[in-house]
Order: sequence, then structure tokens, then C-alpha cells
Amino acid sequence: MPHPPAPVASRVAQAVGALPLPLLLVAAAAGGWASIRLAPAPGPVVAAGPGRAVAALSRAGARARVTEVLDGDTVRVAFGDRRGRAQVTIRYLGVDAPESVHPRKPVQCFGPAASRANHRWVAGRRVRLRFDRQSIDPYGRLLAAVVPDGWQRSVSERLVAEGYARVLTIAPNGSTAATLERLQRRARRRGSGLWSAC
Repeated sequence: MPHPPAPVASRVAQAVGALPLPLLLVAAAAGGWASIRLAPAPGPVVAAGPGRAVAALSRAGARARVTEVLDGDTVRVAFGDRRGRAQVTIRYLGVDAPESVHPRKPVQCFGPAASRANHRWVAGRRVRLRFDRQSIDPYGRLLAAVVPDGWQRSVSERLVAEGYARVLTIAPNGSTAATLERLQRRARRRGSGLWSAC
């Protein structure tokens, strides 16, 4: 019975077999198979569990990139770790923006405006995350304060300060509650955003 090929030989054979015929002919004419450099393609971005994201993004200096803005208080980010590239959905910590895309709820007053503001502020941006005591919500989303590079405060704080969202504190989280409540009182007094529109 023949022995199976060595793992490296097997991978090379598979890669060479996947190359287009014109490339194989050019490589053979230019010096044979040894001149073909087989570089692994970058891995796909896969959905990561929130636990993996917390481990990767709670390290000092860790960054992610916002790849999709889902609504006024939810984004999807891509990040890298030793296992490769991955993405995870993040629900902003401490706030609740009016609904704009919920499958079972109608569009709420100021929801589209909150979603547009969130998009302007974070789409495609590098961000760092701040976590509270509980980092995963009941829907499996990551709970975090998202801070774009160059910003001193979180998107949650800006949403509340400009009247795009209300404060929503759910125990055991609450490290940002006092700051968010102060910003909300000021926004309400000024009639900012939803406080005058809704």
C-alpha cells in the first residue's frame, strides 16, 4: 500500500493544481516549478464569538476597524488575533438609540438620524474599546464603549450629548452612568436632537 504524501508535498501539489494553465506553462518555461512562489492567501474574516473578541481587544493598544454601522448604537468591527482575522458585533455600552432597522419594531422618531450620525462618526474608522463588568449581552453581542482614534470620549457619550440616544444602564454595568446622565441632562435642557424632535 502506498504511503500518503507528506503534508508539505500535499499542500504544494494542491496549490499547483489550483494554478491556471497559462501560469503553469510560463513558470515551466521560465525555470521550472522551483521558481513558483506559493504565498498563502490572507484568511477570510470570520465571525468571532464575543469571548474571543474580548480577549483580543482588551489588550493595551488593541484596535479594531468598524466595517459596518448597523444602526444608531450597534456596529460590526474587524480585528486580528493569533487565530487570524475576525469580526464581531458591538452594542454600545450605556445607551439606547431609537430604532431604525429592528425587524419587529417600527422605525422610531430620530432613529434614522441617530444611525446617520453614527455612520458619519465611525464608518471605516479604527477604534479602541472599553469594557465594563459584563462584556456580553443576552443576544451574544459585545458590550463596549467605542472610542474612535483621535477622540477623547466614546461614541456613547457623543450620542447622548447631541441628543441621538438616551442613557440605558443595565446592572452590573454602570461605570459610565454618571457621565452619561450628566450629558443627558444637559442635552435635555438644551432640547438637543430627540429631546425637541420627539
